[in-house]
Amino acid sequence: MWQGDGKSQLSHKVRRPADRLCLTQAQAPKGWISGPPTTSHGKLFQLWVLGLFCTERHLAKRLKNNSFYPFTQQQPNVFVLEYYLDTLWKGMLLFSVCLFLVSFGIVSQVQKQETWGFPAYGVGVGLWLTISSLPRRRLVLDHTCGVYHFSVQGRTVYQGPMHLVYVRLARSSDAYGRCFFQLVLCGYKLEPLVLVHLSERYEQMEFLGRHIARKLNINYFDCLDTSYRHVVRHWPLGAALSPGVLLRKTKASDKPSCQSDLDV
Repeated sequence: MWQGDGKSQLSHKVRRPADRLCLTQAQAPKGWISGPPTTSHGKLFQLWVLGLFCTERHLAKRLKNNSFYPFTQQQPNVFVLEYYLDTLWKGMLLFSVCLFLVSFGIVSQVQKQETWGFPAYGVGVGLWLTISSLPRRRLVLDHTCGVYHFSVQGRTVYQGPMHLVYVRLARSSDAYGRCFFQLVLCGYKLEPLVLVHLSERYEQMEFLGRHIARKLNINYFDCLDTSYRHVVRHWPLGAALSPGVLLRKTKASDKPSCQSDLDV
């Protein structure tokens, strides 16, 4: 659903359980102006921590410390994210393990079958993942110009309008029919950045996704392609209404049926 103001979506007379996630950030004293933040080495790997812990509560704690997380506010209406892909450490780990297996011939033969090719292949894949993930990524959301800019090691990959970058609540299911949700930062020519992995708590995930999208002033899309729960702030030039965004006529909820109760 298209809604003009994100605040109206999060303020209700009866607060939902997901609202118990406190995201209040301490405000700086009036008159104090901070300069452009410098990117520390730790922030370049901040998304790796989310990939390891991958809980919505961990993300909520990060948002409490920095309401624009995972971005930093460089200046008003300009947000910057510099990072390395998590495939860097995965490739290094795969390369190290497979190189160890090849060097000592631990799995070179199984039941009189030559199997040294499998770890050798792993060495090549791990090396490729490591090398391809070494360049530093930089994503800038510039609302003053109405564009986002994505670059790899200083080389521009794409610069385009703001409606092409968004927060998405993705859904998957297992063999038993249970639904799991991921919170993903997506964009054209941008590798998907997973903020939360495989959570069963739909309402918490939706609350966090809407909060991040509102703070960064970008679009939010629900896991359903056609949904009342989309929040569209930026439209393509000349577009009247997207077919996937429905105007709300009733108070009926279209939440996915396979959601779990919140215990927060």
